[in-house]
Amino acid sequence: MATRAVFSFTGFPGTPEHHSYLHHDGYPNGAAWRFATALREDPEPASFLAAFLSTQHQAEPLACPEQAADAEYRYRVELLPGTDPQLAVQCWRRLPGGDIWIPRCGPMPLAAFIQRFLPGDQL
Repeated sequence: MATRAVFSFTGFPGTPEHHSYLHHDGYPNGAAWRFATALREDPEPASFLAAFLSTQHQAEPLACPEQAADAEYRYRVELLPGTDPQLAVQCWRRLPGGDIWIPRCGPMPLAAFIQRFLPGDQL
């Protein structure tokens, strides 16, 4: 069964905000796998959005998250600026037929999210 998800990215150089829609594997373990794949492509936090888009060829760009009315999960990945930039992720779930996003986890470091939902993955 397809589990649709919206992935939003904020704070990345040259792209203050970006939203993508994926038709399947939107559960947190699927999102963690997508995030881990992007980090393997390029581990630099500032390059994470480009790496994610490079590894997720089926991601459809959205003008805003509300365009994906059938999405069950939503993720926001934020680049936290500083001398040692970090990535943080937050997750929400929407029950089928509902219109309210219920917090699932986060905000938390991206590495902690991957470890929680994809245990044993070696970045």
